[in-house]
Amino acid sequence: MTTRATLPAVDCDPSPEGHGPISVWGHRPIALQRLINAAGNLLFAHDVPSMARYTAGKIFHDLSKPSSMFGVARNTLPASGYLTEALAVAVKAGGPITDLGKAIAEIAPDLRWYRSRTGPFASINFVRGHAHALMVGPGGMEERDDVHIGATIMAPYSRFPDHRKKHPTVFLALSRAEVRLNDDDWSVRSPGGIFFSDEGNDLAMRCTGNPLLLFWCQRVRSQS
Repeated sequence: MTTRATLPAVDCDPSPEGHGPISVWGHRPIALQRLINAAGNLLFAHDVPSMARYTAGKIFHDLSKPSSMFGVARNTLPASGYLTEALAVAVKAGGPITDLGKAIAEIAPDLRWYRSRTGPFASINFVRGHAHALMVGPGGMEERDDVHIGATIMAPYSRFPDHRKKHPTVFLALSRAEVRLNDDDWSVRSPGGIFFSDEGNDLAMRCTGNPLLLFWCQRVRSQS
């Protein structure tokens, strides 16, 4: 088992850096606001783990003041082709997760996809078999540097490299996903499952016969 003491210091964290290639002045798109509202309905439910709900509260407080810069670059990667299949699971689930799945599908044509580096324990199909999309953050639909909102898609039978989180991150599963936090055992997260990984914590994730789709949000700057 990989432990915190032996985890190689390879930067595989998918947190975005820098800025998108093209951005313009404007107002938050209505479709993006619908996504933020749908995510909030899930992340503030009474049964959400306390640290996940607390961190989400900080993030959504920051989001209450929209940025005035918006990215207009878009692209696709091989793994982004699994998005429709993965979102179908969320849409069929019913309830608030259906609303989030539909909201992501609505903005999907405007997303910019990127990859993170490979690293310890990554599957051989990892490089082509994964992609991240940023909705809010550097290079996202809404350009800002205080919070990130994004999603990670992985092809079936993929494993993301074990890595250490740069920022406190709240995850929401939109598909079946297998996750290991620090030295805990692997656990299965069903669609709608929410978990939290703090800055400096170790995270591993993988999937079997289905594509993996995780929605995530991060608070980057330490604010009062």
